Amino acid sequence: MDADRLIDFGVFCAGCAAAAILIYLVYRHRRSRATSLMRGLLEDYFDEKIGVEELGQKARAAVGRSFLGGDESFAGTVRAFHKAVDKRLPPSHSQRDEAKLLGLLAALKNEFGLTDRYQIEGWRAGRE
Repeated sequence: MDADRLIDFGVFCAGCAAAAILIYLVYRHRRSRATSLMRGLLEDYFDEKIGVEELGQKARAAVGRSFLGGDESFAGTVRAFHKAVDKRLPPSHSQRDEAKLLGLLAALKNEFGLTDRYQIEGWRAGRE
């Protein structure tokens, strides 16, 4: 009888492991889908194909508020900004061009509530 219980326990553990793996794979798929959707929306935004309000509506509908408030969303926003700078600013650019892109980034950060949330405080340690 003990061997039967041991086999049943082994089957139970294998089932739990399979369920955990499945849950993890679904989670990763949803995160990668959200990341790719945001990447496309941010590229359209920095190319000025859509406005900040439209971006906010589409992003909240596509990926949800929990993703937009996270580190991954902030990193994607900064990555899209840097790509836009590399693509749109020639070596001999004006301050007006810089101000336009920085204004787009500021409006985007305000739309998603990322403005002062991720400031690095370490540099102020000796100044207070």
